[in-house]
Amino acid sequence: MTYTNANARRLLGLFERMRAAKAGGVIARMQALNLSFSHIRALHLLVTVPQLPMKELAEKLGFTPPSVTALTRRLVATGMVQRQPNVHDSRVVLLSITEAGRTLIQEIYHEQLSGMERMLDGLTLDEQQQFLTLLERAVSTLLGEFPPQPTY
Repeated sequence: MTYTNANARRLLGLFERMRAAKAGGVIARMQALNLSFSHIRALHLLVTVPQLPMKELAEKLGFTPPSVTALTRRLVATGMVQRQPNVHDSRVVLLSITEAGRTLIQEIYHEQLSGMERMLDGLTLDEQQQFLTLLERAVSTLLGEFPPQPTY
């Protein structure tokens, strides 16, 4: 086993511990509403626009239109999203996030922010900066952006 492989396994374990620790608060509310992370991804997209055609949401999520229809049914049933016909084209269904959906997205954001603050509290300011710089570099590499290597 290479060092990179061993460290990747270690990182997966850390992510799993973080995921397991988040099983309260908003996550419990999502589970009670029977909402998945795909539902939350859809809400994140809808929060940035006044209305979005269902076909465009499917494209942005990388889902088929029938999958998005099923996904949005749950969001409509829980009051997170509204469906409206397009006045210019009756074949098109427009989706918009409701106030309840906006509130849920804000709660998720604040819970995530609070968790990140708790995690960073265990590090000095210099360690926080180093951690974030290394994480940014790792994410850029993962995304194929290959940032310049630091000079020492």
